[in-house]
Amino acid sequence: MLHVPEKRQLPEDVVVDGNFTSAAEAFFEALAEAGITYCFVNLGSDHPAMLEAMIKAKKEKLAKFPQIITCPSELVALSAALGFAQVMGQPQCVIVHVDCGTLAMGQSIHNASISRVPVLCFAGLSPYTQRGEHLGSRTEFIHWLQDVPDQSAIVRQYCRYSAEIKSGRNIKEMVNRALQFATSDPKGPAYLMAAREVIEEQVDKKWLEPEYLCPITPSALSQPDVALIADALIRAARPLVITSYLGRNHKAPALLEELSIRLPIRVVEMVGSDVCISSDLHAYRGVTVTTHQEIPEADVILILDCDVPWIPTAGQPRKDAKIFHLDVDPLKQQMPLFSIKAIRRLKVSCELALTQLNGYLEDKGHLAEKDISKIPRESSHHDKFQDVHSEYTQWKSALEKLETPSDDITNVPYLASRLRSQLPTDTTYVLEAVTNAGSLIHHLRLTKPGSLVASGAGGLGWGGGAALGVKLAKPDSFICAIVGDGVYLFSQMESVFWIARRYDIPFLLIVLNNGGWNAPKVSTLLVHKDGLSSKSNRRDLNLSFEPSPDYPGIATAAGGAWGATVKTPSELDPAIKEARRVIEVEKRSAVIEVAVPSMWKET
Repeated sequence: MLHVPEKRQLPEDVVVDGNFTSAAEAFFEALAEAGITYCFVNLGSDHPAMLEAMIKAKKEKLAKFPQIITCPSELVALSAALGFAQVMGQPQCVIVHVDCGTLAMGQSIHNASISRVPVLCFAGLSPYTQRGEHLGSRTEFIHWLQDVPDQSAIVRQYCRYSAEIKSGRNIKEMVNRALQFATSDPKGPAYLMAAREVIEEQVDKKWLEPEYLCPITPSALSQPDVALIADALIRAARPLVITSYLGRNHKAPALLEELSIRLPIRVVEMVGSDVCISSDLHAYRGVTVTTHQEIPEADVILILDCDVPWIPTAGQPRKDAKIFHLDVDPLKQQMPLFSIKAIRRLKVSCELALTQLNGYLEDKGHLAEKDISKIPRESSHHDKFQDVHSEYTQWKSALEKLETPSDDITNVPYLASRLRSQLPTDTTYVLEAVTNAGSLIHHLRLTKPGSLVASGAGGLGWGGGAALGVKLAKPDSFICAIVGDGVYLFSQMESVFWIARRYDIPFLLIVLNNGGWNAPKVSTLLVHKDGLSSKSNRRDLNLSFEPSPDYPGIATAAGGAWGATVKTPSELDPAIKEARRVIEVEKRSAVIEVAVPSMWKET
């Protein structure tokens, strides 16, 4: 016969009084006061006090309380928070449970750290009492099994701040301290945890005054450094800017564009996580994940907010090149191996630095073409500057055309051109396409800051959840996420589309189906160019996804999404048109699977 324990009286330390509130209620109050609008939650046995606080807020119709988004996957929850924060710059909160929930966030913590996106992660801890000494004491067998020696060690090396809340009295201080770290450059994840007894604690409201700890103010260049960098750029024959995530700050691209026109100066994007400069400007030289061909030719290089400006084994700057590295984290403190021979390595806000450089050039009179023409550049530099961009544009246009009307597979440039043509002009693209990312960025021809959202990190599976967060941040915008087939399987899309359906967050997902993983072959060929792998097919190397999953079918089953599989170019435009109608009229998500070329020669 099942033994039912006697109902215990509340411990003596529990106070029920109008002047008291639970620490859990104070936690949510602190979030609301900090401007956090969403909590992406995956709740467990360590959150009874939080469930009580949520229900109480609903019954009392509290105006200031974060909206709770239930997420069956912790990875999706954190990815959604990152997508929102990357667009808005405002951190959101993710609530998970103890060690298992923390582990399940997985590579998303890596993404938050590497992508410099602010987020607050909160996890419970197993109760620290077991005989009913406090409200929240252990009541289930799992509380012994999930009690690990150092829970924060799971994520500490990725976090800007991690700590345990040990008293409900200072829970607001701890939340604001964590957010202060998360929102100070270099931004990133903060991790808080607390045992059940702590968040159940009844706290006198006199300890819970509103708090706000502002982030650290970004730095600017010193005047001597402004003059040093600007004068070097003015005198350079082939100056070059390399950037990666400068466009995360939507004010910065216009400043870089101004600089590129004043001098003029070429601009290269590494990896491609944000729109750092309009693709239709003469200065733009495209995106890469290796050493760009401009780098060995440049005599002055200005690196702005970029982690890996080039790959030494694929090419390096010339030995006499003057290199300046401006970044929120120029030391790359989380990278054990990092070396750039820069004349100056400066920890600054690139928005402020570009403002200063443009101001210096304006004072020098570099405003008009007649002034620019006096700069001692290589022969016919300015004509070449425009000619190269014209050739680059023509090259992109040529790739977007089908070789023949009967082509039996859709190439990525053509796909991008059709998305560009068929979707609204204000579409925001959420991109996690790995080996096809560069081609997509080139051919989508993006010009507006914020029109591209990509993680720039290595934790694949970010794209689905991020699309949800981006749509929440931009509810009136059309959101098109593009992922590879491998990324789709990493992303736990059944959770993504369930969330999209429950909370009315419709978006378009394009799945590039090339039959498996291309990235491992790329890596293998960089090491063993003519090795056995280069002559083997994907199935033998265990990189094949054959038989192919039904990618649209998964989304339809989980979230009622509309879906289509496109195998030939002639099917593409009708599918995009119908997907757009479904999203805009029926308010449902849509998935288009597109068969694209593989780099593999199957035998």
